[in-house]
Parts: sequence; structure tokens; C-alpha cells
Amino acid sequence: MHHNYYFLRQLTSALRLQLLGWRLGACFSQNKDELILGFYHPDAQEEFFIKAHLASYFCCLQFPDRFHRAKRNSVDLFPSLLDQPITEIRQFANERSFWIRFGEQGLLFKMHGNRANVLLTEGKKVTDIFRSSLANDYSLDIPSLNRSIIVDRAVFDEAAGEIRQLYPTFGKIPLAFLQQQDYASKSADEQWNLLQKVLQQLENPEKYYMIDWEGQLHLSLLSLGNQIAQFPDSIPTLNDFFLRKIKGIRLGNLKGKLLQKLEKQKKQSEQYIRKNQRALEKLETGLQHQQIADILMANLHQIPEGATEAELFDFYHNQTVHIKLNRQLSPQKNAERYYRKAKNQKIESNQLRKNIEQKEAQLIDKEVHLEHLESFRDLSEIQQYAEAHNLLDTSEDKEKHFPFRVFDLDGYTVWVGKSAKNNDELIRNYAHKDDLWLHAKDVSGSHTIIKQQGNQPPPPYIIEQAAQIAAYYSKRKSDSLCPVIVTPRKYVRKSKNLPPGAVIVEREEVVMVEPKLPK
Repeated sequence: MHHNYYFLRQLTSALRLQLLGWRLGACFSQNKDELILGFYHPDAQEEFFIKAHLASYFCCLQFPDRFHRAKRNSVDLFPSLLDQPITEIRQFANERSFWIRFGEQGLLFKMHGNRANVLLTEGKKVTDIFRSSLANDYSLDIPSLNRSIIVDRAVFDEAAGEIRQLYPTFGKIPLAFLQQQDYASKSADEQWNLLQKVLQQLENPEKYYMIDWEGQLHLSLLSLGNQIAQFPDSIPTLNDFFLRKIKGIRLGNLKGKLLQKLEKQKKQSEQYIRKNQRALEKLETGLQHQQIADILMANLHQIPEGATEAELFDFYHNQTVHIKLNRQLSPQKNAERYYRKAKNQKIESNQLRKNIEQKEAQLIDKEVHLEHLESFRDLSEIQQYAEAHNLLDTSEDKEKHFPFRVFDLDGYTVWVGKSAKNNDELIRNYAHKDDLWLHAKDVSGSHTIIKQQGNQPPPPYIIEQAAQIAAYYSKRKSDSLCPVIVTPRKYVRKSKNLPPGAVIVEREEVVMVEPKLPK
């Protein structure tokens, strides 16, 4: 009910006692959809502030004891009102709007939820508005804001006690309060008497309540739901409500953001585990590289030069198999290539198992964090938990601000430069001497780095995938095969006379790969 008519009429009464005769000393905005008004009394060293928070997701007034204006990013508004005395504060009858007038000019507070606004008026016309997106407010008919509602017993009986028809100003909480009192089941006389009692409480409240109703925080003139606090005056009530509500919004935003990130990371971990489990199963149950190499060596005479595939008899499993070949290599070199792969097959299997174990442990952590975060109801509690477990600084956030493209190849991190200057920054400030450096041979392209893990070099299949990335981000992107230089970073030099992106490579190996990005 914080912008309900019955509360606003109490609030404007309090403002009338406080501000009549005061002058407007400041009127500015330094945050989107937030207007600050500072008032002073010419005969006293006093200040009074109104903060109109008019965001579409939450509209509310607050009255801070003091306010420090930012030195930057603030703009003065409605300058014609400065140093003008307040002559009238008027509540529009049965309307969620009130008027602070400075003679012929005024500020009209239209507290209409997500369409709330503050309007500058001259006489009975709107001359300027705070929220420019609500352009229709320029044509607001100010006299029509006063609405007359007269309900006597005859009108009540004619409407058969239908509250929404009689009092469109009630809102959800008064209607829920009447429902709680079994209004619908009472006789007409009982309904009339109950309605008069509720109206008396709304028009002359003795207390103002902070309540939890239907899982939401509300300011109320009626005791409904779970009482959180109660106040004797309207202004302290609204201040407390504003702070509690903003804190709740921040809690909801932070909690929602963390839960969304963790759910996304959980899903990614599950997909990663399934992918690696399939790769491991294929590696351990399919045709082994050693066996493929043996089959090729036994059938060299049947394989034509430049073939991309061979259909050969698999004497290990007594069946015909299709074997992929590199057409740039001879049949014997293709066999040697599979022998090299065979040597690393055990390393690859162990790495896959290690990757799966690491992701499974991370998955358990994500599930524990999700369970804890769901239970938190306090902003400071959730902030402390998030900071303690580094949930506010995720790798995803880092990557958004990281200057290079980032790829994860089965646990190996690969960085790829985005421009010539960016390439220089990569090798000068980010790459370690033992990291592997890759670059498409004899053409311009992105510098690519495989970050070193421990003392073991990356397995050949990781180097091949990184080389494919380097080829993809080069002038050879459209070629069927691309030669890519592979060498430790310590053999790559950058001298002052070289243009951006150019380097000197002292030692290199070259691999032939298809330019493509990892799936």
C-alpha cells in the first residue's frame, strides 16, 4: 500500500506539516529514474530531502536524513523552482497522486506503479516531465485527477456490497483483509458495519504496519499476514519499507544471478563429463591406433597414394574396416602417424579419466552451493558465502574481460590473440616460456598459446586441436590443410624494429591440420 491513495493522504498530511513555507534548494538526478529534492527553511539551519525512486520494477519515495551529491554524472532539473517557497501540498481525492506547489508552478507526483513520474506544472498544464519515456504525461488532465466517491447505504445496497465497484481505491490488501473477515458470508448489515470499520482504519490509521503477506514485503494500514514491524508515523514507515524493499531486491538479484550461473556451470559440467566418458569408451573399446597401424602396414600395397580413406580387412576382429588417411602423407607415413598416436593413447586415456574425476568433484561443489544458496534469506549472509567461495568472480566473468579468445581443450587452456597488437600483448605479458606457441606458417594470423600444465607436454591430440584453431584464425582458414608452426614460447622473439604481430622463431616444428574450431 506504499502508493495506495489511503496511505498517500496520510503521507501528504505529514509533508504539509513539515514543508509548508520551506524552499527548494536542490533538484537533480544522478541515477536513472531517481530524482532528489532538497528543501531548506529560510529561518532555520534545517534540511529535508525527498528521494523519488521511480524505476519500473519498484516505485517508492524515501526521506533520507542527509544526501551527498556526487561530483560527477548528476544533472540539475526544473531550475525555475529553485529558491521558491512551497505554498501548498495537495492530495488528489481518491487518486495515487499529490501536488507540491510553488505558487503557479508545482511538482506533481504521479505514483502509478511502473508508470510513476514527477511532472513540472504551470497552472493546470504539464510543462516538463522527469521520466521522458512517459511522453503521454504531457497531456495529463490535472483537474480530472480529483475523483469523487460517495457511498451511502442506498448506494451500498444497490451495488449488493460489491467492494471493487464501490471502492476502486482499496487495492489488494484491504480486499484481502475483508476476505479474511469472511465479508462475503455476512449479512448486508454486517457487511456495511465491517466496511465502515475498515474505512475508519484506512482514513485514520493509529499504526502503520510492515507485513509479510503472500511471501512479499508490504506496507499496510491494516494488520494482515505476518507483522514484521509497526510505526506511529507515515514518513518513518516509508523509510523503513524502502530500505527493506531495496535490500530484498538486491538479495533477489544477487541470489538469482548466482543460482543461474551455478545451474549453467552444473549443466556444462554434466555435458563435459558425458562427452569425456564417450571419448574414453570409444578409445578403450574401439579399434586401437596400434591395430590400425598394423593393418595399414600389412596392406601398404593396396593403398593408393593421395587416398583419404582405405577399406581394409581387420585381422584382429575378422571384419572389414574403414580407416581415415591424410592424403598429404604416403601410406607408410600414415601408418607411422597412427603408431605415434598409439604411444600417446594411454596418456590420453589417463588424461580423460583425470578430467572426468575433476569435473565430477566440481559438479558436487556446484550442487552443494546450489543447496546452500536456496536456503539463504539475508543479503549479507549470501554475500559472505559468495565471497568465501569465490562465486562472485567466476571464470565466465573473467573471460568476458579477458583480452584473448579462450578455449578449453579437455582441461588444457588455449589463448588466441584477436589482433596484431593483441598478439604482441599475448606473448610479452601472458605467455610463459614453457607454454607452446602456435601460428599458421608463412601467413598472417592469430598467435595461439597452449598453457603448460606441470612438467608434462600436452598430448599430441591437444596440440593438433590447438593447431586447427591457429589455422582457423589465419589467412589459410579456407584451405583444406594448413601448415602450423609449433614451438615453446622461449624460442619466439620480438624485437623493437618488427611491426605489430611479427616475431622471429628460432626453432620450430610444423604440423599439417585442417583449419577448424573444436566442437
